Amino acid sequence: MDSAGTGRLLLFGASGAIGGAVDRHYAEQGWQVVRITRDTNYAPSGSFLAWNPLDDDPAGEAAVAAAGPFDAVCWAHGANCNDNIFQFNASTHQSIYRANVLSILVSLNHLLTRDALTKPSRLCVISSIWQNQARQDKLSYCVSKAAVQGLILSLANDLGRDGHLVNAVLPGVLETPMTRANLSESQIRNVEASTRFGRLATLDDVAAAVYGLASFRNTGTTGQFLNVDLGYTHVRII
Repeated sequence: MDSAGTGRLLLFGASGAIGGAVDRHYAEQGWQVVRITRDTNYAPSGSFLAWNPLDDDPAGEAAVAAAGPFDAVCWAHGANCNDNIFQFNASTHQSIYRANVLSILVSLNHLLTRDALTKPSRLCVISSIWQNQARQDKLSYCVSKAAVQGLILSLANDLGRDGHLVNAVLPGVLETPMTRANLSESQIRNVEASTRFGRLATLDDVAAAVYGLASFRNTGTTGQFLNVDLGYTHVRII
């Protein structure tokens, strides 16, 4: 239990690997977590609510607002794809942007207009180290994550007058089954060997970083981007 106090978290993407880790971390600290599924055909139960901010879904919007006010919000959902400029598809690109950027803006606008946030609240977006770097065949993903940088800075400016703190956590290559499935052993070994730690960052590392920024422990950090990559981005062995 956190001696700094417990509150209510609104969590997008709780069914994913990172979202699930965030969910568990907050629950261990005594927080009440309201989980969002974007599948509006899902039958909500307990603290799991169905709401897709990009759909015309007034019932879902009202249900989420009624579950508030929220002391913290974490957006841990998103979409990914493999593409490059030679195989660029505008429709796919737009779908990635909608999932990774537009859904955050629309949902936050709804929360604000319905007074569903405490003042101040702590807001955290899960972005990626690939918002500041580029890797092969990740054009649309990198572009969408780069847009998150402008989103965070603009929100920190707009919401500062009400005391809200807005930040992003940027995971690197994480130790997950998906990473093991999508990267070769040599690629994983290259990442592991690029820092002094000799391992990949974990889901628990990410969840702890989110909690540090989006709990009552954060009293003055906003408009910031916290890499969770064991130094891979800026402190690298070559």
